Amino acid sequence: MKRTLIGLAVLAVGAAGALAASAIPGGSITASSSPVSGITAQAQAYATADTAAEAGRGTVIKECMAAAGFNLVPAISTHKVDFSANIGFKRLDVATAKASGYASLGPTGSHEPAEGSPESLMFADPAFEAAYMGPNTEDNMVKVNGTGTRGGGCGGEAARQIYGSVENYILATGVAMNSLNAAAGSAMSDPGFQKAIGSWTSCMAASPYANFGSPSDALTAGQSAGGQTEFKIAVTDATCREQSNFQGQLDAVLDKYLTTRMQQLEPEIAKVTEIRKQAAAQAAALNSK
Repeated sequence: MKRTLIGLAVLAVGAAGALAASAIPGGSITASSSPVSGITAQAQAYATADTAAEAGRGTVIKECMAAAGFNLVPAISTHKVDFSANIGFKRLDVATAKASGYASLGPTGSHEPAEGSPESLMFADPAFEAAYMGPNTEDNMVKVNGTGTRGGGCGGEAARQIYGSVENYILATGVAMNSLNAAAGSAMSDPGFQKAIGSWTSCMAASPYANFGSPSDALTAGQSAGGQTEFKIAVTDATCREQSNFQGQLDAVLDKYLTTRMQQLEPEIAKVTEIRKQAAAQAAALNSK
């Protein structure tokens, strides 16, 4: 009799922990003297896994787990890397603030199942764990540049079928996700980072919320207040972000450090781009059968 696990993200417990983004380090990347305007958007796309490839990997996992006696329906992660959010300021425009307050800036939650839930109990089943990831042993671990996951079970099989190897999978997901964090961290030490916040606070000084020292303060106050007060704070916050070009200033600061890091990573970026291209093609071929 098959045991059912519905709606669990493809990056599951155990594997997700190994591939999740690391903490943002600071100060290790220098600013480019010739920053490429808009490179932050390119960097965010590079740090985000290919959705088509991940959907294909989910299909392989589902079929493989069914053969092992588990009716697993993986949910494909739609997470997109946003370096502005990573350095403390999720993006917010006036239209979004008017429509939903700070709802879009709330936590997205973990890909891991909640403790005590049927999903977590399933993962506690040794038979499920073995089928999904293989044994929890050193020789079953696959690592690339310090990032790793177990290479066995259906997860490993899916990585090999879609990405060509577990190493390719790690490089095109976890390693790519983590490789630009140092640049984002370095941007927080740039004078332009505090200048952007100062521009926002100058705008807020003419509002009823002049005591907020940064958009983070506004977010905390708004979420704590809730109701119409949250909407008022969020709209005022978003209006000052637009009037002070807060997001544009932050992106310009990020551009300086991400230009340096993207140039350092050019050989790796070329390799990851080709891996993702082949993985997406393999996923498309799988879906056409």
